Amino acid sequence: MRKTVLFCMSVICGLFWGCYDGETECFDTREYLIINVLSATNIDSAIININGSQKCYLNEIRLYVKREDEKFFYDDGINKKVADIEHCDSAEKCLSWQSAGCILGHSDKIDVNANYVSVLLFDGLQEKNINIDKPLSGKKIINIIPASDTAEWFGYKENPIRPFLDVFDSPVSSNRGGCYDGYCVATLPIVKEEYCYDK
Repeated sequence: MRKTVLFCMSVICGLFWGCYDGETECFDTREYLIINVLSATNIDSAIININGSQKCYLNEIRLYVKREDEKFFYDDGINKKVADIEHCDSAEKCLSWQSAGCILGHSDKIDVNANYVSVLLFDGLQEKNINIDKPLSGKKIINIIPASDTAEWFGYKENPIRPFLDVFDSPVSSNRGGCYDGYCVATLPIVKEEYCYDK
């Protein structure tokens, strides 16, 4: 019986590996931009345009919460107990950040030499249009933060949000790219040299 089970498992594994040829396709991260909108207040959704063309519609906003006795902000997928804002006594005892973002790459046909970014933010019936009037090159993580939240954000020596270490990195080491329409831009390099995908 045991030999039969082992034989069947070997056949199944063989079939699986036979279907996957192990080939991957890799792309230089200079062809990529990662754009995040971060806010300590509410965001309902956002539209990101590159060079006047809509590239991302962000309607999945992640909420990260930190109780005063915790070191990091967590979402409920990582730590339900910490991120359950319903059980917070006050805003002082439970600080929070909201975030939405997207990765743009080779398949999105972005011109890495002339990336003018604009973001249309929605909060209830309010709309806020943010136009970044200088080009942003590829191989960058672009964090867009309300000017009123920048003192807190840039005060973090290490990434305050878990588990996205590579996306937010060290806010204090961000390159500040100016403020536009009440929002400030901070960039970080994409550390990886390439992104690889199964063919």
